[in-house]
Amino acid sequence: MNEGQLTRALAAGNAWWRDPGWERKDRDLRALAATTLDYDPSPLSDVLPDGLYVLRGPRRAGKSLEIKRAISRLIQSGVEPRRIIHFACDELGRGDLQRLVNAALAVLTRGLEGERYRFLDEITSVPAWPEAIKWLRDNTAFGDDCVVLSGSSARDLADAQKQLAGRLGGAGHSDRLLLPMGFRRFAHAMGLNDLPAPEPVMACEFMSGEVDAAFNQLLPWLDVLLSTWELYLRVGGFPRAVSDQIAHGDVRTDFLRALWDVTAGEALRGAGTSPAQVQAMLARLTRSLASPLAIESLRSDIGVESHHTAKARLQDLIFAYLAWPCRRREGNTPKLSAQSKYYFIDPLLARMASLRSHGALAEADASVLTEQQLGIELLRNIEREQPGSYARFSDVMYQRTSGKEVDFCGPRIGKLGFEGKYIDAGWKREALTVRAALGTGVLDHM
Repeated sequence: MNEGQLTRALAAGNAWWRDPGWERKDRDLRALAATTLDYDPSPLSDVLPDGLYVLRGPRRAGKSLEIKRAISRLIQSGVEPRRIIHFACDELGRGDLQRLVNAALAVLTRGLEGERYRFLDEITSVPAWPEAIKWLRDNTAFGDDCVVLSGSSARDLADAQKQLAGRLGGAGHSDRLLLPMGFRRFAHAMGLNDLPAPEPVMACEFMSGEVDAAFNQLLPWLDVLLSTWELYLRVGGFPRAVSDQIAHGDVRTDFLRALWDVTAGEALRGAGTSPAQVQAMLARLTRSLASPLAIESLRSDIGVESHHTAKARLQDLIFAYLAWPCRRREGNTPKLSAQSKYYFIDPLLARMASLRSHGALAEADASVLTEQQLGIELLRNIEREQPGSYARFSDVMYQRTSGKEVDFCGPRIGKLGFEGKYIDAGWKREALTVRAALGTGVLDHM
């Protein structure tokens, strides 16, 4: 895009510059206002004038909405609207970022005093974006501004962290992660507002008296919590899916189609993967939840010639924040040569293959989905204390011992092991495995 095109796109895309009532007309905020969903994760509530922030997560998790909410909060706090610049970067090519910054500074916001707040949505679709942001941060007024970058890919995360090191300004925690809502927020969205709300604790402190007291507080609500948990395992935590459940009693077909498009059309874009192969891949992952995945079985199911190609397709899903690998623990590090377990980041994704096949392919059962969600909650738990830890996938692992397996453990979890078994019989055998491997642990059973 040339500078003239970028200038016109900027003027069209920043309605708050000319319309004090822009929120009523904004597509994202209008859609939110039309629902009764009470969900405000606020990952950008504390941005500072000179900070650099990277907001990541899967598409459809609400990143664009959170950017609009952050813009609204800034205007309400007294920031001059023309100092707030937003641009959706999906269609930008190499070299366009510098022209975009020049157009905003030299043409549309010239003469304004003070730093700008720049929101560049889906920056990860721009080729070589970390290098471009680094140059702009080092050589232009862009380096003095608040910059929020959002993206749906972790493919370039390591390179971005290296390029942007030392250029974060006042941002205490630059990396921000927005995943589909967890169970606590889901329960609140479902109207369980009278539940006790004990403070979250770190996983390594789960055997403390504080947790025991919280457990006793919640016991009278056990039946309600279990029925809501089972609903969560069906609906998941994507905001639109939850909104559909509240309004219509189920997830609507158009959102299921959109989620399929995210998986087949965006996560695997350019991979030459057919819809049938995507469905077979999701089905294999669903069948293998809670078990180490043999890459040969995946390769065979999706009909590719090499293990390398099968691994690359798995990595595409991981980069798109749709799945995550639970690696085998060796000491305090992952054993990369061993088979990993793979989980989806949301229960609804584990239903996609079945829904696309009209029930011909089986859905995962509640026990393995419970294990999946326990794992992702442990990742979230550590992420709260160690921002950026999620994408390393080295803090939550599984452990083999005497032919048996501890579902989740890791150095930041301490000496505890976690087992996710949504069952009401046979759980004592699993407890013995955790005790033999780690001495003590937490067993999640019905």
